[in-house]
Amino acid sequence: MSPELTSTPSTPSTPQGTERRREILKCAIDVFGEAGYAGARIDEVARRVGIRRPSILYHYPDKQALYSAAVSSVVAEIVDRVLATEKIPGERLDAIADAWVDFVIARPNAARVLLRQMLDADPTLTRMTQAPVRELLESIQSAIDDSMNTDREKTLDANEFALILSSTSLVWVASRSAIEGALGLDTLSPQSIQRHRRMLHALTRQLVAASGEAGPAQTEIRPASPARKTRKR
Repeated sequence: MSPELTSTPSTPSTPQGTERRREILKCAIDVFGEAGYAGARIDEVARRVGIRRPSILYHYPDKQALYSAAVSSVVAEIVDRVLATEKIPGERLDAIADAWVDFVIARPNAARVLLRQMLDADPTLTRMTQAPVRELLESIQSAIDDSMNTDREKTLDANEFALILSSTSLVWVASRSAIEGALGLDTLSPQSIQRHRRMLHALTRQLVAASGEAGPAQTEIRPASPARKTRKR
């Protein structure tokens, strides 16, 4: 990963400083995920880390800097997990789906942070994460190409695949409280997680299969209905 995503230029890089920043980011992701950017407080992050507010500001000068680092950290972890599937034998799209599910289930607050960023589309953060996201999409595209027959036109690209896969799981995890209250379904129960995992495996195969059948959109042309004669009175 690019160092600019996880380091702060204003602070020296030492093993102790690196570990402290890692701890701060972990707690910051939880706070931002639970309260959103507007509701998050640096004092709460400091409390969870077990340090004072000035110690947070030593590493991250303000809340925006802390939030940017938190989002970049989430993106970096996702990219690392997906790239790691390149070494796993077997169907890579299934491995990518598993890596994604493992991430959002283990880090539900990180999933909420990512969903909020997708909705808010902060242009500064979009630029900051552009390079790792491009690397992520290139890896996914390679997996898609390997899963498709080489003798047919490829119409499924990594952007579509990643958007469908991520949005499905982000809503599944991030909306847990609302879904449980409205439908009585605990989306993070072991049974629900396994069902969701199987669903994503089936979805990846359907996307690949459907991409070979999809063609340019066509408008069906129907013959015009004969004009009705006006009845004379």
